[in-house]
Amino acid sequence: MDSFLQCHYCNKHLTSPLELICRHSYCTDCLTKEIRNEKIICPICATEHPTPAASLSAAKLDKLSFYLIDLNIGTSYSTITDDSPAAIHAECAGCKTITDLRKCFHCEKPLCPSCRTQHYELQKKDVDQSIHNLVNKTNDLTVVAQALNTSRTNRIQEYKLMKDKISAHVNELIKLIHEEEENLQKQVDTRILFETGRIDTTELEKEYLQKNKAALDEIADKYRNEKNQMVAIKMHKDYLDTAPNWKDKLENYAGRINEKKEQELHFQPTQPEKTDALVGKLINSKNVNIYATTGAHRPVAAAASRSCILM
Repeated sequence: MDSFLQCHYCNKHLTSPLELICRHSYCTDCLTKEIRNEKIICPICATEHPTPAASLSAAKLDKLSFYLIDLNIGTSYSTITDDSPAAIHAECAGCKTITDLRKCFHCEKPLCPSCRTQHYELQKKDVDQSIHNLVNKTNDLTVVAQALNTSRTNRIQEYKLMKDKISAHVNELIKLIHEEEENLQKQVDTRILFETGRIDTTELEKEYLQKNKAALDEIADKYRNEKNQMVAIKMHKDYLDTAPNWKDKLENYAGRINEKKEQELHFQPTQPEKTDALVGKLINSKNVNIYATTGAHRPVAAAASRSCILM
């Protein structure tokens, strides 16, 4: 009982114990000292309790701790003797017999020794049952707490393995990214070589076209400068006879020197959204079976058995 009545802050017996909303109790002075930024964080369950204006008004007096302290010291029972409370001669509240009576500490009614004994047995049975229920509940919660922490310990080991899996997956992704990068770079290099080759080819075509134009200019000069009309007519005829062939050549060149057939590469990076996960996602799953790997069994709630009005 001494350890149960120990303050987790000062490690001493509780003094003027206050109970936080999380139902853990501490000394009033200790709680007052632990207020930080208008809040108190329970050192046992880590629940955060707001305390506006450094007030502990939300905390309540811990009746259980007061009861246990009193029970441990025995102050409330030290004045009770075999002759207390004082006897009165009156009608028994139970059997209605007029005799010497004493007021019951439980129901505060005057009872004769026989009725008081019957009431005591009922009360004792109720107290025994209540303690039994609370012990069972405590044991069940202890089993659950142990199973929870065993399950958590197992999960921590799984999480450590999970970290290795994440790293391995990331390394695999990095490898794939590097392979994709290499492939894209090769495609660009291939296009660079292709474009470079086309530049050289088109330069040769352009030189040939310049020669072609020079030949046409020379032909035009020849028939324009010809003074002999008959010679000029023959020159015109010869040119017109060969012009279709010349046109075919130029059309063939035009098929190769054509801006409509040009293509160019564009890099479109894959840009994930901010909410997209590049590596993967961690998903919280509920309804964890904490007993699956611990070997423990889920506590079975016992049906409550009550004989009186005690809890």
